Amino acid sequence: MLIQACLQRSVHWLRTSFCKTILVCAALSFVFNSSYAQSYFRFSGNQKKVTIPYKFYRNLIIIPVMLNGKGPFNFVLDTGVGVFTITDPAIKDLLKLKLGKEIIIKGLGELDGVKAAMVGGISVSMHGIESLPMTAVIFHEDPFLLSTYLGIKVTGIVGYEFFSSFVVKINYIEKVLSIYDVAHFSPGKKYQALPIEIRSNKPFIKGSCLLESMEEIPLDLLIDTGAGFPLSLQRFSDSRLVVPEKRLETTLGLGLNGIVHGNLARTNSLTIGNYTFNQVVTSFPDFDNWGSKSESSKRNGSIGNFLLKRFSIIFDYNNSKMYIKPNSRINDSFDYDRVGIEVVGGGANYNRFIIFQVKPNSPAAEADIKPDDELVEINFQPVKNMELGNIDKILSDPKTKNIMLKVISGEEFRYIFLRMKDLI
Repeated sequence: MLIQACLQRSVHWLRTSFCKTILVCAALSFVFNSSYAQSYFRFSGNQKKVTIPYKFYRNLIIIPVMLNGKGPFNFVLDTGVGVFTITDPAIKDLLKLKLGKEIIIKGLGELDGVKAAMVGGISVSMHGIESLPMTAVIFHEDPFLLSTYLGIKVTGIVGYEFFSSFVVKINYIEKVLSIYDVAHFSPGKKYQALPIEIRSNKPFIKGSCLLESMEEIPLDLLIDTGAGFPLSLQRFSDSRLVVPEKRLETTLGLGLNGIVHGNLARTNSLTIGNYTFNQVVTSFPDFDNWGSKSESSKRNGSIGNFLLKRFSIIFDYNNSKMYIKPNSRINDSFDYDRVGIEVVGGGANYNRFIIFQVKPNSPAAEADIKPDDELVEINFQPVKNMELGNIDKILSDPKTKNIMLKVISGEEFRYIFLRMKDLI
């Protein structure tokens, strides 16, 4: 069978859901209500600054983390998560962790929640940084399928505890984190300072947008470095947040409670600080009933790394500030899939690429490409050594008119010529 056993569960879930799963990690924050002034991490020595190189996969920041002296393990750095989270249940046996209180975590989607447990006394360290003994949430089964989505092994998510302990600068061009002591930091004159508000252990910022009505709509936005879309808007939060007529009805993600449905469209403009972005790819999730009962109802949406990566960004939680400085990507367009397929990684090294969703009325759908087909080549180039983010870029290139794919359908190899087109 072409799809290995380790991929079967992933394909079953992901077949109908784009893996922008980190959108819903914010639901974890209710587990604790951490003291804002508390420090969780510290420098290992007398440093006032350390730098940590990171990897960037599908617009997510991946950092190396040691747990109880073992590792390093890949963790997603996510401002949208309010508690240190272990998504890989195998860590429990590897570190011989003693699980504490069982909990049910509810979030976006259609099911009744996901089982997890609390675990205390975890020592977390990175280059030049160490934690005090920490309490974490560990899932019994990975609800986010991050490894499959990113094409690398992922163990967990770190958020509030890290950002609240330091001043954190993200250099998206050089792919480096600079970590500063809060008392010995000055942003410099080139950065614009923006006020942020820390709520439920997550940062929020004010902005505004224009949709089809061209009425300026004020926005309260979660700053979510774990979000897969540039912008997500919650229609129930403001009656003026109407989905544009040109839209793509699709599934947006796999939430803690299952599949998240909704629409994709483009926002005419989005303004943050002194910067305005045009034709921003935007998700409009359908979770009105869920949202009205959750902390999510207090905001209008979120912005993710697809937008944030156009800046160098400094987070100063302790002083309720975010500093931004544009980089060479500031004028990049917001490109989106022009073929109509979503691809995930599988196999022992995540270097096999399986099509888990084919979007309606897309070139891929018209060519009868099916979920579970395996993508082998793009334009006669093998994909086995490509990163999923590079595949995304090829499939969304607005300058490309045609593309040739080689796929395996069952046991049959097919070369498929497609004329690419804008889906939104």
